[in-house]
Amino acid sequence: MKNWMNRLFLGLLALLAVACSTDFEDLAHTVTKVEDGNTLTLKNGKKVHLIGVEPTQASQEFLEDKALNRKVRVVFDRSNYPDAELVDEVWGYAVTEGGQHLNAQILQQGLAALNDTWLTDSLRAFSSYTTLTTHQPAEVLPEVGPIKKNGIGAIAANATKARTEFNSFADLVEYAEQCVFLVLGRDEKGKTVSQGTGFFLMENGLCVSNYHVFDGGTEWMIRTANGSRYKVTDIISKDKNFDYIVFRVDLAEGEEYPFLKPARKTPRKGTDIFVLGNPRGLESTITRGVVSAIRDQGKKEAVLQIDAAISPGSSGSPVMTMDGEVVGIATYKARDCESCNFAMNVQVLGF
Repeated sequence: MKNWMNRLFLGLLALLAVACSTDFEDLAHTVTKVEDGNTLTLKNGKKVHLIGVEPTQASQEFLEDKALNRKVRVVFDRSNYPDAELVDEVWGYAVTEGGQHLNAQILQQGLAALNDTWLTDSLRAFSSYTTLTTHQPAEVLPEVGPIKKNGIGAIAANATKARTEFNSFADLVEYAEQCVFLVLGRDEKGKTVSQGTGFFLMENGLCVSNYHVFDGGTEWMIRTANGSRYKVTDIISKDKNFDYIVFRVDLAEGEEYPFLKPARKTPRKGTDIFVLGNPRGLESTITRGVVSAIRDQGKKEAVLQIDAAISPGSSGSPVMTMDGEVVGIATYKARDCESCNFAMNVQVLGF
């Protein structure tokens, strides 16, 4: 009898422990107030900011209609998982009891523009139901005049300042990650219309990416590996045919960034290379391979064929040798051809 009572007591303790450990995500919470177009206040006083939603009057009205005085579950982005029991404000996704994903609904209905601030992990998923794309056909890039002082002509003279000696491949990657960034383009309404990759060519904010990453946008910004954001201030040079664009971002006075050294000559077929970029928004992803072939495309040796994997979002990524030199700019892949990927030879930049 005593043993049976002990087992019952231990069982009750176990049930109590489970009940007390219920996670914030496991419960439905009543929304008592809609603060703005992406912020809900719950009955327990906690505020939930909707990841991916740039607040607007339209999104606020939607939330008042769909969420106010109703219950929602809050789900977190894996890269932004807080201790929800200890913080007063969290960033996540609000899902109704009927399974309606409020963040997605707002973006799908065009009620708000995409805000990528907390989408380190989920940017890939959001691309499936927003206007996020890697190419827009409209020709809206500003015309540019002669190359400005300290533009492309200065790259070769400054290339020796880039770090080129590394003790290991991991050391090379660690350095290169500081030089590579995410590019986002927005139209005149503030809607995100493009996403890709770029990298620093000089420490003063001179950068390069693909032309098509900028095509269709009216303003652009970059986000570096450390989370810093900079607006694109000047288009220095561009070429639609060879799909490159050189631009400058608004670094603060005296601020400098590590940068990558462009190769002085075309790599040989069979050269080991790697690509560092943001495929499908998965930031700072490495793939490795070789130069599979050298192709002409309106210009001798204009294109490098590589077998290192690239995907939408990789556009503008540096294709680098194991010595740390950039030999190409990842640009496109062939359909129905396994590992047939292509990069513009960095030599087309003309320095």
